[in-house]
Amino acid sequence: MNRLTPTSRSVLITIGALLVVGWSLFAILVLPGGYQAGATTFGIGLALTAFILGIRHAFDADHIAAIDNAARKLVADGRDPSSVGLWFAFGHSTVVLVAVGLVTAGVGALTSQIGVDESPLAAFTGVWGPTVSSLFLLTMAGVNLAILIGLYRGRHAVGDPGRAVSGGLFTAVIARTSATLDTPWKMFIVGLLFGLGFDTASTIALMLIAGGAGVVMPWYAAMVLPLLFTAGMVMCDGVNSIVTARIYRWSVDDPARRRRYNATLISISISVALIVGTVGLCGVLVDALGVTWAPVAAIAATDLDSFGFIIVGAILLAWLTSWALSRAARSRAA
Repeated sequence: MNRLTPTSRSVLITIGALLVVGWSLFAILVLPGGYQAGATTFGIGLALTAFILGIRHAFDADHIAAIDNAARKLVADGRDPSSVGLWFAFGHSTVVLVAVGLVTAGVGALTSQIGVDESPLAAFTGVWGPTVSSLFLLTMAGVNLAILIGLYRGRHAVGDPGRAVSGGLFTAVIARTSATLDTPWKMFIVGLLFGLGFDTASTIALMLIAGGAGVVMPWYAAMVLPLLFTAGMVMCDGVNSIVTARIYRWSVDDPARRRRYNATLISISISVALIVGTVGLCGVLVDALGVTWAPVAAIAATDLDSFGFIIVGAILLAWLTSWALSRAARSRAA
């Protein structure tokens, strides 16, 4: 497991190319113009802001949970999930690029509703975004739960999660989802659906920045900002899936550590998906449907701003612990 897979190398090359293109276009199209908006210069500070917003967006809990759960499922199927994050980020970025392009072009129907809580756009995204992401995560939690059950039942081939649970609607949904999400590129569609709910603070901030930039610079120069946002998000989501894939594949290289280590990581994936999905759905119930039941309202009020970082830390800690124990066991055996 010391070498990168061909897919991992392709992901890193794609990330590098996007970074080079994004920053080169900024240097060519934006910097020489010296564009001013009042007392503000649209220069390196603005570019870094867009890039950092993309990085921060990649660490949103729903991004991390979606990539983690999809990677876990594909590893169980015997596939390389190293490009899951790349495809997801590209799908998400497609929506962001189109939306910011419309804002930059001054499309009034969209521009006038950005950042306005009472607008139809806010009402739509406030329901669509968390509903789609929550349903996907809860379904993936079910898929991975079925894998975990199969693991405990001693099934070596866990690529058919539907067999691990008894019949009924639940089994049908699990089996259908498992059969549908069978290659990494399909995460492009998932990312696209997630992106249609562009209600996160980072996306809205980017739209507002790009809208202001579009007033004082040509549209093609202003579009460099969402491209840098995309580069930041693709970089983090892509590297995240490479690391996640290596961690999960490491667990199947040695039969002696497979069961306990897999059970731990799958349990983390399930817990994360359940937490993020439940908080998202409760938020929809409270904000869109006016549900006031105290338990639902309390769950909806849960702050997940830093949860993505916690998820990454938990997965890395589980791997490092298992790696250290494995090294210690080999040393004793020697």
